Amino acid sequence: MDLGLVIISVILVASVFVPFFIIDFSGKSGIKQMRKLFKMEVVNHNLKLTEEENWGNTFIGLDKEQKKLIFMKVLGTEPLIHVIDLSKVMACEIDSKVNTVKTKTKRETILQKLNLKITAIESNNAEVILNFYDAEGIYGEDFEFARAEKWKSIIKGYIHTVYPGKRAA
Repeated sequence: MDLGLVIISVILVASVFVPFFIIDFSGKSGIKQMRKLFKMEVVNHNLKLTEEENWGNTFIGLDKEQKKLIFMKVLGTEPLIHVIDLSKVMACEIDSKVNTVKTKTKRETILQKLNLKITAIESNNAEVILNFYDAEGIYGEDFEFARAEKWKSIIKGYIHTVYPGKRAA
């Protein structure tokens, strides 16, 4: 009788805790795979990152020596990757979209989208949009506005010159 009670207790405890361990392990393995993919892209572009940051499914890094920025956002199975030569950047600005919602006592602004818009010197190159946050994504807001401000100031540090017919932002 005691052995049967012990077996049932072990099965019950395992049925409660095993799903938590499985979910925790699967989430960490997904992040590891994304980080590994980012490191592979860094190696493929011969970059040596002096500064990097990641949150959720977004990775960004800077190679100060080559003056290049790499940005990767994993959407579904395909990563969106941008490698930007900062010596060819004319402007960088934050583009955000917010909705104002009225509650019982006050009005609140809710961030819907947050992008870093990078404009190249050459007019034939389109703007590059780095999406830092999208409310429709799978991750919640996690200080993305502060991150966007930080990376904007880093990028602006590489914009030194006013180009003929162009205005530095």
